Amino acid sequence: MDKNEKILLGTACFFAGAVVGFLISPIKKGIYCGNNSGNNYGDNDAENNTADKDELDKVLDEVLDEVNEAINNATKEKNEEVVD
Repeated sequence: MDKNEKILLGTACFFAGAVVGFLISPIKKGIYCGNNSGNNYGDNDAENNTADKDELDKVLDEVLDEVNEAINNATKEKNEEVVD
């Protein structure tokens, strides 16, 4: 076994060990990749979150209604141009 094969084998074993380590490790709060430097201390109220979601749903519904109306108007105008 020459030097390159030894390096390749060692690298493969290292990465395989890392993958196996991730797979057998206990997941407590999920995997979070990101920066945690802010004013969020993890005390989210369920009531506050549902109120925010309800408000967001209302805003999204309004925006979707406006978009659908604009699409319908553009389609009607295009159909009128074709008829003329």
